[in-house]
Amino acid sequence: MYTARPAADSFPVDVFTVPIPSRSANAVLSSLRAIVPTSLQHLRRLVKPCYIPDPLVDFLAVPPTPPEESILYLLVCPVTDISEEDLSDFLQDLPTFATTGTIPRIMTVAVPSSQPISAAQATEWSAKYWPAVYKRGNPYGPHPSIVSQALRGLFDPEKHILLAKQIATKAASSGEGLGFGAVIVDPQTRQVLAVAGDARLRCNEKGWGNPLDHAVMRAIDMVAQRRLGRTQNVRPHSKVEVWDGIYFEDEEASCKMVMKVDGNSDIRNKNRNGDANGRSRKEADDKRDDGYLCHNLQVYLSHEPCVMCSMALLHSRVGSVVFGTRMTRTGGLNAEEGGRQMGLFWRTELNWKFVCWQWKAGPGGEMESHENVDA
Repeated sequence: MYTARPAADSFPVDVFTVPIPSRSANAVLSSLRAIVPTSLQHLRRLVKPCYIPDPLVDFLAVPPTPPEESILYLLVCPVTDISEEDLSDFLQDLPTFATTGTIPRIMTVAVPSSQPISAAQATEWSAKYWPAVYKRGNPYGPHPSIVSQALRGLFDPEKHILLAKQIATKAASSGEGLGFGAVIVDPQTRQVLAVAGDARLRCNEKGWGNPLDHAVMRAIDMVAQRRLGRTQNVRPHSKVEVWDGIYFEDEEASCKMVMKVDGNSDIRNKNRNGDANGRSRKEADDKRDDGYLCHNLQVYLSHEPCVMCSMALLHSRVGSVVFGTRMTRTGGLNAEEGGRQMGLFWRTELNWKFVCWQWKAGPGGEMESHENVDA
């Protein structure tokens, strides 16, 4: 066996390649599919000698023209899928080689195991390792152009992250929840649709709490209530509710608090029955006909959400998420090392993807992580 290993840039994997007669290519491929799985679909399976990368020309002993016109180089499979001995036996049994009694030389080359994330990278790999195909996708995260476009579309992220942290602090001080907060913004109208703090410790009249009352779940619930046209706080007995920029608290609370979230100078006198265009809030909210609660909305969170909340965001079809403190033991969005690496915001097996960032706070701006708790 002959081996060439260029220094690949992206997790190189060893694969078998053999020269075969071009007239027998279809027959060889059909027989090969029966014994080894199809993989490495970002690489050309059959390559003419003229497209072999220069670093491999001498190693593969590419013949000069015109004989090259009758030869193709077959990228068989990774060496882990079949042994060289079994591959040799397979080739020897093929009618193409059985009549001559000789089989082509089996060689091993190193190729990138991952898909290229741009056309430029595919061109680079084709010149260095093996002809590659760019399929306008990236299974390991959104394409850089998608990230750039989404980043430009974020509406005042610093203000909304700060608001999420403020409601998180209020949730914790109320005694009805942990220090987690969520803000949902409509990027088209630049309206804050929902702000919610965690309320899993709040008890009902029977003394029971709801462990699923996470900030994200409650914020999505608020958006759902808006879709129903209920311009009121979702759960009137909560001390930690926000609606149209107002914190609602029990009438018996020692003090009431209001906060501006959209720049209005007199939020108490704000017209809560219409928008700037004279449409009712229900008409503005119900104008969405996509059938999903939070389609393409922006979500700002004080902490990285748990798996339950991450999937709730995904099923609600949010457009982007920005979270503050990373939750290395319980978070469901981060895909980097040092955590669970679930990366639920961008997984090929799921039917929706959204763009996600972690907001890097300045010195002293980080909140408590609550590492052993689901946010």
